[in-house]
Amino acid sequence: WSIYPTQIQAIVDAMKPNLDEVQDAADILLAAQQADWGPIQHKGELHDRATYRYYWEILQKAKLSGIAIPSAAAQAFF
Repeated sequence: WSIYPTQIQAIVDAMKPNLDEVQDAADILLAAQQADWGPIQHKGELHDRATYRYYWEILQKAKLSGIAIPSAAAQAFF
């Protein structure tokens, strides 16, 4: 497989998290930090360490992609 240079930006854009995902990730991780990384409930869903890892990856992808991260999350985690 090979990727032509003009395809790179389209691939990067397709892999970026959207703003709603970034906001949810920030909200969940900040709440988890307040709960000393124990299980929390967010928007009616239970979250624990397994989902925290997923949402941490979302925040990392957002930062690397140049997507704005909510300031409280940026201060807490970056």
